Amino acid sequence: MLLEPLLEADLEPLGALLAQPRVRPWWSDPSPAYLRGTLLDAPDTLSWGVRVDGELAGAASAFDAGWPPGTTVGLMIALGDAWQDRGLGPEALSLLIAHHVARGVHRFSVDPVVGNARAIHAYQSCGFKPVGVLRQYDPDPAGGWRDCLLMDLLADEFVDRSEG
Repeated sequence: MLLEPLLEADLEPLGALLAQPRVRPWWSDPSPAYLRGTLLDAPDTLSWGVRVDGELAGAASAFDAGWPPGTTVGLMIALGDAWQDRGLGPEALSLLIAHHVARGVHRFSVDPVVGNARAIHAYQSCGFKPVGVLRQYDPDPAGGWRDCLLMDLLADEFVDRSEG
């Protein structure tokens, strides 16, 4: 598995991955325009394509999420259906977390939808702990709003799940 900078050319295939049955319930909009705005053009956000044997398996992002700037990083990861349940999510998260810890980041946050047990488990396997529920925080693709679980991780609690 490799993390490589996400490119404009990755947006359409990434959108197709995010529209797959086990991923789609957790994404409000898998369109290339939305992905461009949130993954490539959003301020203080860096995004990577998750590649396995050269094939795009998903994406991961890191963004400044605290005060003072550079001390807290928010993370996001999404993998297509065929790439789930193989340990790739925790491995990619570990690479991102280790990279940022080496640069002095001391806290990380994530906010998966409360019902997304697979994502919550992946985050917990790296050491993330529940903080509380963000009520009506995320737009539901079916309409309305849904709650998200705010989780955080301090650098000294990090459990490295990377292969190397």
